[in-house]
Amino acid sequence: MIYAIIGLGVAGVTAAKTIRQLDPKGEIHIFSEEPTLYYPRPKLFEVIREEIRARDLYFYDSMWYEERDIKLHLGIKVRKVDPKEHLLLFDMGGSFAYDKLLIANGASSFVPPIKGVYTEGVFTLRNLSDAFAIRRHSFMIGNGKPVAVIGGGVLGLEAAYSFLKNKLKPVVLEGGPYLLPRQLDQEGAKILKGILMNWGIGILENVKVEEIVGTKNVEKVVLGDGTVVPAEMVLLSTGVRPNTELLELSNLPFNRGALVDSYMQVAEDIFAAGDIAEYNGTVYGIIPPAIEQATISGTNMVKDRSMEYKGSVPSNTLKVVGLDLTSVGLVNPKEEGYEVIRASDESSGKYRKVVLKDNKVVGVIVLGIKEGNAANKLVSKQADVSEYKDKLRDINFSLKEIKV
Repeated sequence: MIYAIIGLGVAGVTAAKTIRQLDPKGEIHIFSEEPTLYYPRPKLFEVIREEIRARDLYFYDSMWYEERDIKLHLGIKVRKVDPKEHLLLFDMGGSFAYDKLLIANGASSFVPPIKGVYTEGVFTLRNLSDAFAIRRHSFMIGNGKPVAVIGGGVLGLEAAYSFLKNKLKPVVLEGGPYLLPRQLDQEGAKILKGILMNWGIGILENVKVEEIVGTKNVEKVVLGDGTVVPAEMVLLSTGVRPNTELLELSNLPFNRGALVDSYMQVAEDIFAAGDIAEYNGTVYGIIPPAIEQATISGTNMVKDRSMEYKGSVPSNTLKVVGLDLTSVGLVNPKEEGYEVIRASDESSGKYRKVVLKDNKVVGVIVLGIKEGNAANKLVSKQADVSEYKDKLRDINFSLKEIKV
């Protein structure tokens, strides 16, 4: 059996590991447009801050792939898939025959239609070459220079933190009413904003970027209300879009991403996982679902239709600008019938929100507290916390003390 995987991100590597465990003898080939081994994208910020060398960035060294007989084809772009003939067609010519295929080619940075967006000094951050280009420009413009980050999500805040560490003066421009709109609520975002501003990161919310202005290099960002934000570098952190061009050229079904069924299957002998996959109208775009989907895909590529995907509970446990943050489950319910219990301590930067439905935990936010595992467990088991309600209002009470 010949297994082909397009993409060497977390989904591609996870699927390859799963396939090898289930089929010790099958051929596994991974094709990646990037010329490098797999690295976790959050570590790109450490590259920008010069806290890590590029060779220490890789999750596995080349020996790891050799020992598992996983063949890497780096710097190769798959232009098209021929599902009928079971062929991959390469951008530079040539083809490769497969028996089972996983499409895990991820997503690319979204560049919004802003006037002047292609001015010199405007960047996106998605891969290692982007990180090196940003780092070079950071040091070229020099200490103390103003930098604008468009977008106040996780990556935008990490970028602003990196620029601060590089002795630049960052300001975050967020179009919504508060930071981290996918992970936080307004109360938690207010606490985070206070911490960031105390560090020296500027925050402007509810803004519309009208134009990026510069001749030889970017000089300023003009907002919708006429406000001028000086900037000698601009980072666009405005989200990503799944790489659907391959699907379109291959005549495979897609909407926002590749349309998969509960077996992660797109078409006969073709599967998808990670940022490219759309299940029940959702493209998750975060690491935990990518791992889950890739494990199921890899299993079904070896053992046909043996594992089903039921969707993922949105969960992020990460460090944002060095602060512990977990956001899991339904954290901002829109309908009636939910109970919310909050606890906070602005002076220490701690915040917790627990969302209940019939006294059972359906969502948790914790900021500045290492309670990620406990939060995930409470939501996954929909724990009944009737007897803990009063205690949950105390920020010093730990979720770890709740018996599940």
